[in-house]
Amino acid sequence: MAVLKALTYNLGNLLTFTGRETRGQFWPYAAIVFVFSMAGMMAVMMPEMFASMERMQKFATEHPELATIQQGSGSYSITVQGNHPELMPDMANMMGMMAIVFIFAISLLAAAVARRLHDRGKSGAWGLMPLPFITFASVMMPTVFAQTFADMGLFFTMFINNVLYIAALVFLVILLAGAGSEGENRFGPDPTL
Repeated sequence: MAVLKALTYNLGNLLTFTGRETRGQFWPYAAIVFVFSMAGMMAVMMPEMFASMERMQKFATEHPELATIQQGSGSYSITVQGNHPELMPDMANMMGMMAIVFIFAISLLAAAVARRLHDRGKSGAWGLMPLPFITFASVMMPTVFAQTFADMGLFFTMFINNVLYIAALVFLVILLAGAGSEGENRFGPDPTL
């Protein structure tokens, strides 16, 4: 029942960036959004990955001199010799679709994160910390996968970006997980009273 209450409360307050929200109201809702976001990511990625695998299998059948298929118990791999970008997944399309899922999830969480941070006595702007890093990764990932030869500068830039993203996300989760401030704070009355 608490999960349903948290869900209906947060869906009813999608555009309410003021006030405060308890951990009990926030975390069940955040978990539901996370699970559905992961399902959305899989729904976006899997068709393109399967299509890429089909292209590789067809290529291996048509060009056995350029491809090796290895099968074992619980394993299957195709090794293709040479550069064949047409066999790769369409990363630009896939990242574009994943960006839509990210934007949808962020839209669902934005106000709840702001209210939860307010309950801790923090500005809702702290919730924006991971966004520049995930935006940069979403924009640059198609470029990384489209390269014929690895650009180590870009690789290390992406690596550092991802480390910073994870650090910002962990810090945000720590902020969201803490107990709210007791009594009224600058964002409103104590929601537990």
